[in-house]
Amino acid sequence: RAAVVASPGSEAAGDATTAPSSGCSFDAGDVADLGIEVDRHVGEDAVLPEVARVAAGDIVLLGPGVPAEHRLRTAVVTKVAEAHCTVVVLDSEQRSGIGECWPNMKDVVAVESTLLRLGTSVVLRNLRGARTKRLNGFSGVVAAHPQQGHPTFVSKPSAPEHPQLTVCIKFDDPAAAGEKSALIEPRFLVPYRKAAEDVALRLSDTLGSLAEKLRLADEHGAPGAGARHVASGTFEVAA
Repeated sequence: RAAVVASPGSEAAGDATTAPSSGCSFDAGDVADLGIEVDRHVGEDAVLPEVARVAAGDIVLLGPGVPAEHRLRTAVVTKVAEAHCTVVVLDSEQRSGIGECWPNMKDVVAVESTLLRLGTSVVLRNLRGARTKRLNGFSGVVAAHPQQGHPTFVSKPSAPEHPQLTVCIKFDDPAAAGEKSALIEPRFLVPYRKAAEDVALRLSDTLGSLAEKLRLADEHGAPGAGARHVASGTFEVAA
């Protein structure tokens, strides 16, 4: 088991954590806090007729064919075979592993999220750690860690029995991010498309507000009101 040194500013990881699978040591700042939210649409009596092929990183809902303590619990897929898969069962917050099992494909009731699949484009959001919040807004792709694989788990010394789910994010702009990749908890990952749509919506709101200010300024003819060009080629609106 390899020591994983967490960022001092990371909220979830302590001063040091341990990766449950064999691997190598990581530098400080590799582990950050992120998360994932999934909607549950399936009841206890649901039966799975057919589901799309699952992949490593998928968040799935387990059916009645798994051990009783894991039934109707969410889990993350770690390995996929022809007729079954290996999963780590997650706690209610979908942050920590609480068990492992090997359900047949027919016992996977639903695939609740594919955000953590390899190659998925994501954006980091809501990091609050002193050393990790600088990564907010950076984009990257979900990638397999060279030693730890995909997905990965790290354990805090205070709770070694509850390893935390993480994934390796390879940054699109490593020079600006200051590192090529980082192990990130899914709590603060959002799909790239959603992040882009949010930016477009905020821009639309800003432009609408600006247009209204310009209209009011024109109606009142207030001296100095309106927009004026500045040397940078952008513009500002006088108060």
